[in-house]
Amino acid sequence: MGSVSTAAFLGGRQVLGIIPKALAKVDIIRKTVGEELQVSTVSKRMNAMFDHANVFIALPGGLGILEEKFYIST
Repeated sequence: MGSVSTAAFLGGRQVLGIIPKALAKVDIIRKTVGEELQVSTVSKRMNAMFDHANVFIALPGGLGILEEKFYIST
């Protein structure tokens, strides 16, 4: 995700990283390009992604990606 968001940002696109506060506190991600929105739960993260995005890209991942993909497609 980092490479895709960096490429989009460098290409002049708006990038918004949405992360649950619990994960942001642990600092498991590197510095976000563009804007960052912290939400309280993973469910609120999916709602925020749906509300703010024009395009969705599903990159290979685990069950969480499948859940997000099905949520967005429904």
